[in-house]
Amino acid sequence: MNKKYLYLITAIFLIVVFYFQQEIKSNTLYIFNQTKSIVFDYLTFIKEGISTHFNQAEQIKLLKQKNKKYTNYIASIQPKIDTCKKLQNFKYIKNPKVTFTQTISYAKLPDITSIYIDYFEKNLTIPRGLIYNNQAAGIVIKSIKNFSLVYLNNNPKTSYTVFIGKDKIPGILFGGDKVIIKYIPKYHPIKKGDRVITSGLDHIFYEGIDVGVITNIIQKKLYQEAIIEPFYNPLHPTFFYVVRN
Repeated sequence: MNKKYLYLITAIFLIVVFYFQQEIKSNTLYIFNQTKSIVFDYLTFIKEGISTHFNQAEQIKLLKQKNKKYTNYIASIQPKIDTCKKLQNFKYIKNPKVTFTQTISYAKLPDITSIYIDYFEKNLTIPRGLIYNNQAAGIVIKSIKNFSLVYLNNNPKTSYTVFIGKDKIPGILFGGDKVIIKYIPKYHPIKKGDRVITSGLDHIFYEGIDVGVITNIIQKKLYQEAIIEPFYNPLHPTFFYVVRN
């Protein structure tokens, strides 16, 4: 290229730069500032993203700790919740002769006809009646330390006096797989479907607690006997009242 042309082009460039230096400077600063702003925004975005990530991780950690705490708490109160559900079907008895109690455990598995309850009576000399929803459930036999042994109606060692029907015909109930009433006077007519209640004459129960209904009658030489269907279901021993002396 001819040197004259090179000098000419250089001169023209310098003249343009001289006349437009302010615009060039402004545009350069604008581009620089825009680039700086973009980079700053990008770095801020990255910083906030990292911060958010760690905040979320910390939040997740805290939520997991709270979840574990609440799970343990729910597990600890679940037995109480189950107890309250069972209590929904338990009828309150307003009677100064009874004391509320509940089952501790079966006395001796696999036997499910005897249980321990959280009731204690010093010098327990005669059995105490056990009531569930105004139904005779069994008898309290003896107190051991701070609890007592109970024979339920389906225990062969259970016995207490009862009345049969509207005429209150006396008899003695004996527990077992089949609950039976013995020593019923032959001269008193009884029939299937007669209602059986406690008599209270043995001071185990008070009079009038529901026991069951007669399902079958057996005639003996001197007495009658009656098979009954008890009202109380002994498969789910939970809460009771104990008849005090």
